[in-house]
Parts: sequence; C-alpha cells; structure tokens
Amino acid sequence: MIEGKTILSAIPSPVKRLLAGKKIEIDNQILNLNSQLLLKFFYRLTGDKICNLTPQKARAMIDRVINLFHNQKKLNKMCHIKNDTLHCNDTDLPIRIYRPHNVSKRIPTLIYYHGGGFVIGTLEMYDYLCATFSSQCNIQVISVDYRLAPENKFPIPPLDCIAAYNGLYDNAQQYNMDINQLAVAGDSAGGNLATIVTSHMTKSNKCPKFQLLIYPVVRDAESPSFELFKEGFLLETDDMYWFANHYVKEDQDRKDPLLSPMYLDNTEQMPTSIVVIAGFDPLRDEGFDYAKKLKDNGVEVITQIHEDQFHGFYHMNDALPEASLAVNRTCDTIKDLFNNY
Repeated sequence: MIEGKTILSAIPSPVKRLLAGKKIEIDNQILNLNSQLLLKFFYRLTGDKICNLTPQKARAMIDRVINLFHNQKKLNKMCHIKNDTLHCNDTDLPIRIYRPHNVSKRIPTLIYYHGGGFVIGTLEMYDYLCATFSSQCNIQVISVDYRLAPENKFPIPPLDCIAAYNGLYDNAQQYNMDINQLAVAGDSAGGNLATIVTSHMTKSNKCPKFQLLIYPVVRDAESPSFELFKEGFLLETDDMYWFANHYVKEDQDRKDPLLSPMYLDNTEQMPTSIVVIAGFDPLRDEGFDYAKKLKDNGVEVITQIHEDQFHGFYHMNDALPEASLAVNRTCDTIKDLFNNY
C-alpha cells in the first residue's frame, strides 16, 4: 500500500486544486488544499452520510474505510501493541496497549478515549494516532473501547470510562504504570469523556497530570460554528443531531455535567489542559469556550489551533501531512508536560 502522505506530497499543487475544486473560505479561514482533497476522496469513498444510516450500517461503512488503510506491519514497526481486557463497571472492556519497543521499565502513560459520537469508533480507527503518541513521546498509551450507544445509552459510556481509569490506576503495577506520570486524552466524544474522567478523578485524589482534549464536544446547545460548518467537513451538523438522538434519552437533562462538561462544578481543580481546535468544525466555538472557561478558572491551558483543518483530521495523521505536523506539535507538548516533574 502506498501511504496517503506520499500520494498527497507527490501531486503538484495545480493538479490538487483541479481535483479538489475551488478554494473554500469561511469565516476568514481557508481550508487546507490537502485537506480539501482528502475530504472529497472520503465522501466519494463512503457514498453516504452517517446521519442517513442506521448505527450498524454507519459502523460498517467506517470499518470499510479503515480497512483500506490499516497497515498492521507498519504499526508493529512503530511500537509493541498488545490487546487486553479490563473488567470494570460490571463488564469486560477491550483495551489496547501501545509501548515503545524494548522498553520494560515504567514509563509515562496516556489513557486514550476514542471519538465517534458515542455511537461509532473502534480501537482500530485510532491505531496509528495512538502508536504515534507511544513511539514519538516514548510513552505507554492505553486505548479504552467503552460501550457504545444506542445499545448502551448515556450514562453508560462515561461510567465505563471512569471505571476504566480507576481499574488501571488501582492496578498500576500490573499495567507497568507510574501513577504520578499518568494523563488522559480523547477526541470529539472521547474528549468529552476524557474531561469528565479528569473531573471525577480530581475529586477522588487520582487526578491525571494533564488532559489532552482534541476538538471535544462539551456543551448542550448549538454554537455559531454549527451553522458555519454544517456540511462538507466530515462531521456535519445533522450528524451531531443523529449522534445525540442515539446517545441521549428524550427526557435527559442536557445540562447534566456527565453529559455536558461545560457544567462541571470543579473546573478550577483541573490539571494543565491541552485543547486542540480545528477551524472547519461544528465544534470549533465550544472548544474555544471551554478553553476560556478553564483559563478563567485558573487552569493552565495550552491551545493548539488549526484553523485550516476539519473535524477528525487528527487521527488521519498517516495520510495527511498537515495532520502529521499537528500531532508532532502535540507530541512535543506531551513530552514537555511529562518531563516537568
């Protein structure tokens, strides 16, 4: 398989523009040309939108796309990967552990919660991103496969993630973890879950060293970016409604902090927070708002803004050069935060 990164890098810019179509500019932001071309390819490959499908068909569609690019040999060269099962919250959750090759000592650990709107998303979908974090930062990454809606509606996913953190923390020796060098991360729905976990662990005196929130979903209501980027940028506004309708029961209080972290009552106790924001993203504005709330409550916030990128670009770092650069930047920050102790 030829890597997407090589393909994009080899195509002359005029040809890319011809293939991608005219420049897209919204709210004084210009969509990156490589990203525009990748999005066009993605929509042609899938042939339908998530919001038009059942959860089962949406999962199958995403799995087909992932299988086209999944390269286990490449992953195995990056780091050692082990599958395991974590018994917590009265169930068995699959986890995937990534460790640098030939490292047996305890090293910093990043617990990762994947995105997917609480309805889709798998460990495989985030293999390359988690392997990159492990290999580039010389850390252990543990990716948690929490249960999904609509089979397991709110609050099961956040309770799974809280229980998973507790299970790993309380059995740190078994998982070769140093609890003083432990952090949490997640993107989109996973960012929502990561910051909820952080809030609960802070109250339990098990607070992680920092949290990495990649374009997290954190509020109960629409923001202006819902309308600005409602269609054509991977995550669409109609998809957001589709996810919410599958995840949350009709009579659910949308201001429940387990659902909407914007209403957490201990924001001022949060650890250092890296907040990654994509410009062409329905969740853009709430990312800015949550970062501001953290800052206003005295939390150290490292904001990494990519105004020319779309929601979901981060875990395409094996195919998109700009995503690879963005992840490298975050890796530098992760290394700095783990080393400052």
